[in-house]
Amino acid sequence: MSQRRSAALLSLRLVGQNVALTLVCLLFLVPVIHMISTSLKGDMESYANAGLIPWTIDVAKYATVWQQTNVPLLGFNSLVVTTATTLLVLFVGSLAAYAFSRLRFFGRGPLLVVFLAGLMLPGAAVIVPLYQMNRTLGTMNTYPALIGPYVAFGLPFAILLLRNYFDTLPREIEESARIDGASTFAVYWRILLPLTRPVLATVAIFQALAAWNEFLLALLFMTKAHVRTLPLAAVVFTSLYQTRYEHMFALLVMMTIPVVALYLVMQRHFIGGLTAGAVKF
Repeated sequence: MSQRRSAALLSLRLVGQNVALTLVCLLFLVPVIHMISTSLKGDMESYANAGLIPWTIDVAKYATVWQQTNVPLLGFNSLVVTTATTLLVLFVGSLAAYAFSRLRFFGRGPLLVVFLAGLMLPGAAVIVPLYQMNRTLGTMNTYPALIGPYVAFGLPFAILLLRNYFDTLPREIEESARIDGASTFAVYWRILLPLTRPVLATVAIFQALAAWNEFLLALLFMTKAHVRTLPLAAVVFTSLYQTRYEHMFALLVMMTIPVVALYLVMQRHFIGGLTAGAVKF
């Protein structure tokens, strides 16, 4: 009888946990549902209808947004900047993390603290130096104007996760490779780096999301129309006296699709990599 009661209580607890998790998921989905709902409303309807159910459904505005903002060109610019930034962060961050985890050199501890201090540095604090640097180097309205700062902002987080993951890998694997004559770079590239796929996926998702959605630096450094990134297209639907929220949210829906696709492709490694990188400092 006690076993049946325990089983019943366990089942009830599992049902309660599932219900609570479902409610939390629905709570987090409310902004997404609101974005999609607003994008389907008629022109200027959101000023009179703040609810989630549109009075009229207007799908044609997606084609209008596509044409007015030149989504293919701006999307290509965002894709180039995001891809280059993510690849550089993964390569440079994994190299630095391997050095901090496996190599012993003078100033290793303080240098790691300097790198990780970038996690506390707000982006707004370095806008003026970055602007002056781009003006001096002549990189305004070019991809490097964004790729450089994005990589710099993304490296501290990447080094933190990757270093912690490298620390969890057994050193016997590295020692066996060195006995076989592998160099330091060969150990990193051929032996240890393939083992870090889960945390690499985690870093890639966070970095790609940050670069794809970044607005402020792109607004300041990309002043010419042919080099602007996709988030800047939202400015088209904003004027001094009114904002066309329906068109803006339609653009946001189109911007969200690639990010969701990236997460769905890499979700198998995402949770494991994030957990492994957060175990140890």
